[in-house]
Amino acid sequence: MSNRINANSQTQTTQSIDAKDRPGSPKGPSFGDVLSGVADAALATTAAVAPMLPGGQAIGAAAQGIQSLKGSADGLGGANGDQVDKMWAMQQENQAYNMEYMQLQQSMQADNRNFSTMSNLLKVRHDTAKSAINNMHA
Repeated sequence: MSNRINANSQTQTTQSIDAKDRPGSPKGPSFGDVLSGVADAALATTAAVAPMLPGGQAIGAAAQGIQSLKGSADGLGGANGDQVDKMWAMQQENQAYNMEYMQLQQSMQADNRNFSTMSNLLKVRHDTAKSAINNMHA
């Protein structure tokens, strides 16, 4: 009985996936379009509300600037893909630099631990020798 249920549910799932992929089936807006609309609304709201907050003029001006940049980028058409590719390459390069920086920090921390350990050992050695010399004079 459970095999029939699984077989039926798999058939139904396959049918629902096939119905979505059929040519001529109605398709809604793309994810990018939805996300662009949400970003536009967020920028418009920020630009409208920011001047009411203390020090919000700068935030409002920044939101308006981003809106104008987005508008000019929309007018470029195919150049948007190039900009996305350039941004992606810059992010990857930034990640590589961040990894190098983290490795440098780890190396510096290890050197600092080694230096502190050696410094503490030499101090203990010095204090022991000084105590031994002071005990000889007494």
